[in-house]
Amino acid sequence: MRKRFVLQTEYDGSGYAGFQLQPDQPSIQGELEKALQRLYRTSVRVHPSGRTDAGVHARFQIVHFDPPRELKNLHLRAALNGLLPPDIRVTGTAVTDTAFHARFSARKRTYRYVISTRETALDRLRVWQLFRDLDLSRMQACADILTGEHDFTSFCSSQAEVRHKRCEIYRSRWERHKERFMYEIEGNRFLHSMVRSLVGTMAEAGRGRLTAEDFASILQQASHSAGAVTAPPQGLTLMHVAYEQPILWKKERS
Repeated sequence: MRKRFVLQTEYDGSGYAGFQLQPDQPSIQGELEKALQRLYRTSVRVHPSGRTDAGVHARFQIVHFDPPRELKNLHLRAALNGLLPPDIRVTGTAVTDTAFHARFSARKRTYRYVISTRETALDRLRVWQLFRDLDLSRMQACADILTGEHDFTSFCSSQAEVRHKRCEIYRSRWERHKERFMYEIEGNRFLHSMVRSLVGTMAEAGRGRLTAEDFASILQQASHSAGAVTAPPQGLTLMHVAYEQPILWKKERS
């Protein structure tokens, strides 16, 4: 069996231009591939479950790569963490065959967005600081509209180069924890800037500037000019990626 290695990773996206390789800008993919090149002494391409935008974080990003050769006595997680910058960590490793693909084998992805209504120094790169109270019921009324399959053209960047813009949303839920509003959304796929655009527009409803009917109209228009508002990236984190066949993570010392 030809081996394919799978990595469970987490990262602070604050200092990066997103996951995908960018010319003359730091990226998560670039740092992972540099570490693998130092390990294997040759170029190695990595493939993620999805591309996070600039400034977006990940708690559970799945990446796969095909090792160019076998390294004996390799403790892959420890080796890579010794080569990666401290804001990117490999938290798990697994071995599969080439039938597995980090992106195309994924069935569900979960994102979380956090808004803080008070100033914070420690979490300033983890939340959107929006210094006004929000109406949770108005935002949830918008969130309820999203479950099911829809065309999300209105809520994605015009740079999203995909064959179609239909996504199926399984869960869409706001919760309030004192001065923080937390939104979680689970779906089969997400488009460039989609979650941030959904959150930014729902926050407009929470501020009383839009109704749920207005939100539904923006969705139904399926147009980049429909009036969606995009939230900043730092409040967004990729929380989980689910596969039909569970990944058997290797027990490996750090």
